[in-house]
Amino acid sequence: MGLTLIKRLPESTVSRIASGQIASSPSNVLKELIENAIDAKASIVQVKISSPFSFSVSDNGTGIDYKELPLAVERFTTSKIRSYQDLNNLKTYGFRGEALYAISQVSKLTIKSSCGGKFGGRLVVKAGKVIDYTPIPYGKGTTVEVEELFFNVPVRRKAVGRKEKRLLEVVVETYALSNPNVTFKLNDKVFPASSLDERLNQVAGKSWNPLKLEGSRVVLYFCREKSGIRKVFVNRRPVVLPPVEKLLTEFGVKSYIVFLNLPSEFIDPNVTPTKEKVYISDESYLKELEDLLRCEVRLPKIPVLREKKEISYSAPIEIIGSDGTVLIAHDSEYYYFFDLHLIHERVNYEEILKKLESGTLKKLKLPTPLVLEESLKEKLKKLHVDFEEVNGKLLVREIPELLTVSDLKKLESETVESVASLACRRALKSGFKVVNRESLEDLFNRYLSCKNREFCPHGRPIYYKMKKQKVYSHLGRKLKP
Repeated sequence: MGLTLIKRLPESTVSRIASGQIASSPSNVLKELIENAIDAKASIVQVKISSPFSFSVSDNGTGIDYKELPLAVERFTTSKIRSYQDLNNLKTYGFRGEALYAISQVSKLTIKSSCGGKFGGRLVVKAGKVIDYTPIPYGKGTTVEVEELFFNVPVRRKAVGRKEKRLLEVVVETYALSNPNVTFKLNDKVFPASSLDERLNQVAGKSWNPLKLEGSRVVLYFCREKSGIRKVFVNRRPVVLPPVEKLLTEFGVKSYIVFLNLPSEFIDPNVTPTKEKVYISDESYLKELEDLLRCEVRLPKIPVLREKKEISYSAPIEIIGSDGTVLIAHDSEYYYFFDLHLIHERVNYEEILKKLESGTLKKLKLPTPLVLEESLKEKLKKLHVDFEEVNGKLLVREIPELLTVSDLKKLESETVESVASLACRRALKSGFKVVNRESLEDLFNRYLSCKNREFCPHGRPIYYKMKKQKVYSHLGRKLKP
């Protein structure tokens, strides 16, 4: 007979392994308890933190019936869903039915709760074993106390850093941000129920700018100051969403709070045990965010490059060289680092726009007139497309060479792009190839003649500058006046 190598793990080992994924840190344990409180329709959530290993969450929510208390700490038990299909219309934070079970495996967990009857109950569990289960007088709601967290997982307990207590406070503040209708109490601090704008001031301070386009599913708050806050919420759930973070970084937004309100059927939160990642099947929200950034965000201005009065369309600045991506230049005080792609984009933007507005851009005659709905009149004007109005329809006989018939047909179902973005996108396909010093200087001089030399058409800063003296000081030299 063959040697049996595959064995079923003991239940105690399985429990410890599973708990390690949910109760991965004190802050994640607290997160799960706060989510439970909000899911219970609490209007008041009180958090008391003694240490990273000892804290409690109390709420005035629906509570747990005394008879169901032992069931609450069993694995895969929940009141939030009944079948897998319920994940397609999820309205709650929780759905796995693992949190209390996992926490009870690595701590001393006490639950006191009542649904509002004459009495409630107390359940005490340590390392997965029930050590007390008794009825007690208790008002409606639930209190969950965590003590001796990770007492039986010494390696994990030792890994908890000094900043963990502050991380616990951040968890409370995060859920306070996404639930402004709930009063949060954190030790002696209170965040009373309020509007979203007021809650933002309570939690993150002032100087935040709210931005929202009518009908958009995206709300963006950004801060001009270096607050360091970067948060993304999908249907009130705090998540890590790389596409959003990447887009905001491209636009130079360093401090932000983004709220995405999307249909539940497009979202899959069942990606990781801690639920901090989600899959979103409909990514049109990214276009909405990009439109918001293009239309609304006004980032701090970069100082304008100074021009020589005696030389038209030039400046007291000389090119040092380029590696094909960055163009380096300098004047008497600064070194400048320009993004060549963005320089080219700005040049094309303004030159093409100028041609469009002057009517000098070449137009292509269509073999057959294109018939469009009258409702597209304003959109066509934005794109400088000439048309005739015939019997309630618009007849287009020729279009600017940057456009295609397909572009115009899409206008009925899509938001019209700015002519600058469309022109820029088309022009950049061929690209301005900088093959020698002369070509580099020609492109740079064209850039210096632009009306706006601070940002590309999409709002990204074109260059970064550094004081020469800062560089010289590192080399032990002094900049001569």
